[in-house]
Amino acid sequence: MHPNTSARSRAASLLLASLLGVIAVGFAQSLIAHSSNIATQSSLAGAAPWWAAKRSVLNTHGAKVAWGWTSALFAAAAAVRAPARAPSATAAAALRYVLATLYWVAMARWFFGPPLFDRVFVRTGGSCLPTAPDAATMTSAPVASLQACRAAGGRWAGGHDVSGHCFLLIHSALFLAEEAVAPLLAVLSDRRHTSPALATARRAALAATLGLVGVWVFMLYATARYFHGIHELLSGTVLGVAYWAALYRSGVLGPA
Repeated sequence: MHPNTSARSRAASLLLASLLGVIAVGFAQSLIAHSSNIATQSSLAGAAPWWAAKRSVLNTHGAKVAWGWTSALFAAAAAVRAPARAPSATAAAALRYVLATLYWVAMARWFFGPPLFDRVFVRTGGSCLPTAPDAATMTSAPVASLQACRAAGGRWAGGHDVSGHCFLLIHSALFLAEEAVAPLLAVLSDRRHTSPALATARRAALAATLGLVGVWVFMLYATARYFHGIHELLSGTVLGVAYWAALYRSGVLGPA
């Protein structure tokens, strides 16, 4: 086993515990605020303050495009680590990134048609409903994806809505913990043959990654507090952890 593997595992496990704790606190507070019963997703969303709103900058530019930020920070970490890394290790990391991207795409963007999240929603009784009483703007054909529903002027309602934020933010944070945070900490602790400029670049990449993960932790709290019920949070969390558990905890294609 590589000497850094156990340290990486501890870093990711600690982050995961923090993410789960934040989700638990957020959901517990939503229960306290709605003690009579667990509020529906729509009523929770209506009570959200400006910083947790769907159109807030933190959500539109921090959470919804999380995989774009993940890709950029992964590339930055790989670039500043390159002088201290074997080409085979860099290739293995690139493969893990490609697999992580395909996993995200299949779940949330496209899977030979609608993504798996949308398929689950429809299979559990979900449908596209008109936003106005007269369904004049709706198409007559069944709508099988969230994007198509919105394009048709409707709203997604009725099925199991896997928390996309829980999935994406946990998936992204754990990936960066393994591929950026822990590796950068390791190379920063070894100052042999490292120029001041390279050390500065590594510290900057680490600071940017930690800062972004901090924003995601905050947005996970907002998601659990205002936007989802327990079953939706659980499914999103389990699927967010699944890639990390399968590849890193099992040792399959793990860091080398």
